[in-house]
Amino acid sequence: MKKNKIIIVGAGSFGIEIIKKVIQNFDIVVIEFKEEKIKNLNNIFKEGIEIIHGDASSILVWKKLDFSDVESIIITVKDIDVSLEICRLVRTVFNQKMLIIVVLFNAEEKYKFSEFDNINIITPTEIVSTSIISLLEKGYKIATNIGLGKGDIIEVKISAKSNLVDRKLKYINSTKWKVAAIYRDNKIILPSDDERLKIGDIVILVGEPKILENISNILLKGVPQFPLQFGTDILIPFNERFMYVIDEISYIIKYIKTNKVVIFPYESDENEVLNIIKDKFENFEIKYNIIRLSDILFSNENVAFYVFPFNGLSFFERLKLKTIFENANKPFLVSKGTNSYSYIAVLMNSPKPAYTLEIGMEISRLFKLEVIPFYVALPKSLRKEADEKELGEVTKVIKDFEKIYKKSMNFSILEGNSVKETLKYMENFPSSLLIMSYKNKKISLLEPLEHYLIAKKYKYSSLVIPVIGD
Repeated sequence: MKKNKIIIVGAGSFGIEIIKKVIQNFDIVVIEFKEEKIKNLNNIFKEGIEIIHGDASSILVWKKLDFSDVESIIITVKDIDVSLEICRLVRTVFNQKMLIIVVLFNAEEKYKFSEFDNINIITPTEIVSTSIISLLEKGYKIATNIGLGKGDIIEVKISAKSNLVDRKLKYINSTKWKVAAIYRDNKIILPSDDERLKIGDIVILVGEPKILENISNILLKGVPQFPLQFGTDILIPFNERFMYVIDEISYIIKYIKTNKVVIFPYESDENEVLNIIKDKFENFEIKYNIIRLSDILFSNENVAFYVFPFNGLSFFERLKLKTIFENANKPFLVSKGTNSYSYIAVLMNSPKPAYTLEIGMEISRLFKLEVIPFYVALPKSLRKEADEKELGEVTKVIKDFEKIYKKSMNFSILEGNSVKETLKYMENFPSSLLIMSYKNKKISLLEPLEHYLIAKKYKYSSLVIPVIGD
């Protein structure tokens, strides 16, 4: 079968390595000026390549070529003037549109190729230095010549310290990052939701660079990263009525990693807000005034989680909590002024119970508090097949976590109305942070949302996590 053709300019070490990689799948044409390199080529490759002896910057050399089956041209010479002249000849003289890949040894000269279309610049010095620095400083590799090259694609080796070992991917994948591929035993795995991470796996992650950096710490060190898998900043609407919120967040940030607290004055003067909070937070920023409490949802900050103050609100202000539930795409704390937590409670009635429990486990480790997972089922006589299946899945998740963490989860199954039973059960654990997750939807009297009702009626604070997508 006839193969497509690749033209490789330069038969130095880069050129030879490229030929070795592609010779099975392409016909190779090599352009080389130095006779000793041509002799070396002939010694290495007895067949399968066509060699043109000549100056690659000369139009006469390129006139000898048939471009009809050429898929790409790879330029590996160190002289940038030769590389530029080749690009000019191919594009403007011969009017060829195929991909040209230029191996450029001085990254500062990339701009010189900007006038040519469909040019891919490879800079070996950048690739090597970025890989070495990222391995030394961060422990993972950053892809530099695919994607954005800014840490949006990284390679991480799974450590024995990671608490995600043996965890199914459906429990840990987020909307902000994904496991794109797993390399295990010299084979590539395109992972399904049921694939489990193993010690020693080399994992390719794609997603937002800052979030990937934080996720890599979990994979490498087993360090809890909440809330950095979502973002870096805590967003708070503030009025003097909400001092209890400031106290609660001051308590929280003693235990978690964040970049800063972002304050949005609400019916307040910015200077007055500054005087009130300047001694409360080391890193904070005061933004513009907002008209509605729900306006914080529409800021462009790198949100870790939002805070919705609940105590001290008027009836109409409390209605904005419904707007938060309907529109939030990041976690939000419904603050009731709980400035010291006793337990971390996790409601397992969720579209992704394992995902919710994983976050609960992270938070419990950060605060060094016991986690209390529970599930509210319908009475057995009222359960349908789907209800039994959901209960079975939740029970399986609990068993998985007990196996992974090598400890009892003290899991409780309650029966009855989920709102009433949750509130009643939580009376046994005063001052607990309640963690819930839910699927966004419009809330009405005809279509209530149990998590919304619980957050409103629960005496203490709730951390609520919207589950986006399937």
